Amino acid sequence: MAKKSYAVCGLGAFGSRLAVALADADHYVMACDVNPAKVNAVRDKVLHAVIVDVSDKDAVKELDISRFDAVILSMNSFFEKQILALTLLKDQGAKRVIAKASSDIQEKILYRLGADEVIRPEQDVAMRLSKRLEFENISDMYEFKDHSIAEVVVPASLDGKSLKELDLRGQHSINVLLINKPAQQKEQTTGPLTVLERGDKLTVFGKSDEIIKLFREK
Repeated sequence: MAKKSYAVCGLGAFGSRLAVALADADHYVMACDVNPAKVNAVRDKVLHAVIVDVSDKDAVKELDISRFDAVILSMNSFFEKQILALTLLKDQGAKRVIAKASSDIQEKILYRLGADEVIRPEQDVAMRLSKRLEFENISDMYEFKDHSIAEVVVPASLDGKSLKELDLRGQHSINVLLINKPAQQKEQTTGPLTVLERGDKLTVFGKSDEIIKLFREK
């Protein structure tokens, strides 16, 4: 996968962790914040760390922001500055701006001002947790519109049946990507003759409602 370049502006709990995670994946990361202590905390973990106020026009001009594949704005605790920063970044040719919001009204404002994507991390985590609690057989779901990648446990209704016999792709629009059997240490890819056993852990991709319908019961 081609490595990309990101500017993460706002190094609170979310921004700092995102910056480090992107750098750990070998992407070029510039981490910025107006707070020197927050910048110093990630300085040794990213390729470039800058003390800068991205709501200041002259400061943004110095960043050459158009060279980055995406800019992540995670300053929503200071929403007025986030709005100013978004406008300035767009004016300076930012290719893609992903902004963090903490409410519906913030999300609407950011989209109207030109954000390419608005994320709500707290809301996303809450939704994922609610699914884990409601559907005990589904340990995690990452949703993409009406599709999801999910980690599920094989229920009794599928025990002893092969993937060919079940035809999950044809009958339920679900693709099994990986399987982890309790007695084995490593995840393995699957084939048509793979036989599922109750308790096997699967990584699947498909329509969210079909995954829930098929794997919600133990």
